[in-house]
Amino acid sequence: MPSKKDKEFVRNIARERTYQNQNEEYDEEYFKWRSDENNQYSFNYVHDSREHSYMAGRGFIKRSADTAESATLHNCLRLLGAVMLVMLLFDVINFLLAAYFNQGMPSNVIFFSERTEFGEISLLSCVMYMGISIIKFITAIMIYHMRTRLPLKVALPKGNANATGAFKFNAVIIMLMIIVIGRLMNNLLSRMLGFVKVDSIYIYMFNCSDEAAVVMSMIYNCILLPVLIEIFFRGLVLQSFRQFGDSFAVVVAAVACGLSFYDLSYIGYATLCSVVIGLFTVRSGSIVTAILMHSVSTTVNYMLVYVGIISSSTGRIITIAVYMVICAGALVVYSRLNNRREWSFNIERNESELTFAKKVELMLSSNTVAMWFVCAVVMTIVSIRFLT
Repeated sequence: MPSKKDKEFVRNIARERTYQNQNEEYDEEYFKWRSDENNQYSFNYVHDSREHSYMAGRGFIKRSADTAESATLHNCLRLLGAVMLVMLLFDVINFLLAAYFNQGMPSNVIFFSERTEFGEISLLSCVMYMGISIIKFITAIMIYHMRTRLPLKVALPKGNANATGAFKFNAVIIMLMIIVIGRLMNNLLSRMLGFVKVDSIYIYMFNCSDEAAVVMSMIYNCILLPVLIEIFFRGLVLQSFRQFGDSFAVVVAAVACGLSFYDLSYIGYATLCSVVIGLFTVRSGSIVTAILMHSVSTTVNYMLVYVGIISSSTGRIITIAVYMVICAGALVVYSRLNNRREWSFNIERNESELTFAKKVELMLSSNTVAMWFVCAVVMTIVSIRFLT
């Protein structure tokens, strides 16, 4: 065992770091994972300042911590890009099946031009779409977890004792307020796009009037999809990228999630929601917070839209009333958080060897990330629906 004097000369990056709003078990599991020298996706740097390597013609070489972090970050970005490409492949399959069976109409989308009624997409199309989408997320989760070997206690964090039910409730209310703002902005954006004859997504919902499809749509969009999305993006992706800094991890998970929707009118909204969910996930330390925020907000939005589809006049009245309640509740929650100084997300600044700009530069220069980004842009362009 190294003496106290020896420890003064040794720097262990993984041991230096503790993760805000997490328990000791999380920290210990993360440390063990990062200390695995055979894992190319875990960043650690152990250096004794008394030791130097000599290279002929160059003299003594000192391997720096930022060099080690850059190499690990590159590996993680390469993996993320590859997994996102796999997910995109499943989305292409769903797109092609919709084009074949539904005359090009997506199975899980209702556009603004169709918000007054359900289209007649077959039940079989709904089942196929849901099945392929579920397999897509399960495949992505399995690949990412098998490659990174991230411990489940880290990938699905429970948080510490401060992650109370009250804070989760506050997070849900704030998320509902984001949904209200998002829906209003989405309506405005749809009108703007309408001038150039481009249709916009009104809601993610199986556009089928079959009762079985209606039930299946609610279960899929309000329960299954939020759980799968949050396990992958705010679980595996965000938690594995926390070794490079919480702020960067939140951004990476949000951008990846937002760009996976392939729609001009929805990408910005999805990215904003993802940032908010990511911040509250870090703030609470619990993946449950992310799932609740996503599931509850989606359910409320889903129900308001569904009532509006059945009866536009009744739906408008109920929507206005619910919006007013949400705004009032969000104002109260924000005031409480602000008074108790709990509004700060405590996102640490000096939590990485690399600057944020350098990490973004590495992300943009990653070949697999660039390939996925280009494919996502192409998919978004192909998915554009023009009004006739």
